[in-house]
Amino acid sequence: MKKKKELELKPIEINTPAANKMRELLKLTKTSPKLKKMYLKKAYPEGVEQTGSPIPVNVTLGEYEDQILPFVVTEYFIKKAGTILLMDCPCRRANKCENHDYHLGCTWLGEGARHVDLSKWPVANGRFATKEEALERERLAYENGLVPHLGKLRGDAELYNVVDYEDQFMSICHCCSCCCIVSLMKYGPSEYKQIVKRMEGVEVRIDPDKCTGCGACFKVCIYDGLKMENGKAMINQENCMGCGRCEMTCPNKAVSISIDDYTRIDELIARFESRVDIS
Repeated sequence: MKKKKELELKPIEINTPAANKMRELLKLTKTSPKLKKMYLKKAYPEGVEQTGSPIPVNVTLGEYEDQILPFVVTEYFIKKAGTILLMDCPCRRANKCENHDYHLGCTWLGEGARHVDLSKWPVANGRFATKEEALERERLAYENGLVPHLGKLRGDAELYNVVDYEDQFMSICHCCSCCCIVSLMKYGPSEYKQIVKRMEGVEVRIDPDKCTGCGACFKVCIYDGLKMENGKAMINQENCMGCGRCEMTCPNKAVSISIDDYTRIDELIARFESRVDIS
């Protein structure tokens, strides 16, 4: 019975040969110091500025005329970008996702995006876009229940062979809880959490009086950001990325998400602009 309950409290994760291989490799980095050193040298090289953050999909900003937080942040970078490249989501496509539209994939911004060799990614359906087209994708992604993740990461630049432009290459990925490759990062070294962080000022809370311990929130938390104590769900504040999926999923409205100050938006934008120039 206990093992069955533990399985019920696990998220639904991407299940493809490539993803499963990556999951096992990341697990090995925790047990093999040599492998961990090699992985960190490649993924998080010293001196390379990297950062990432999911943007909560369900925080309304009263001071911004009731706009939704993701629109304010992503609109800023899209309007600033000199080049915009849209791609289908490779994770949802490979995982044959039945829950979300795989056409609402990654938005790549900056000079690095202009140098991506699209001939090497035929299934990604890559196409350069106008600001208006990119903003429309943001609207559709939000309506589809996808969480935007901002990223300025060395791994992205290496994957698309634009390391020479890594300081001019930024992503807005629209992630689902059932297929996102980000779900695998919790199996790897803790250094990941030093780079990809929850937006400052965002807080997720669970009301124990409303929580019934049904476990629905665990199914959609890809960050290992929840724990169960005495039959009630609780936020693991060390792991929670504040994406808001648990709040959307809870059938009892036991989860709430808030931001303490709207100036946190400016702080987030400044964090990225100190590391990447997409103009």
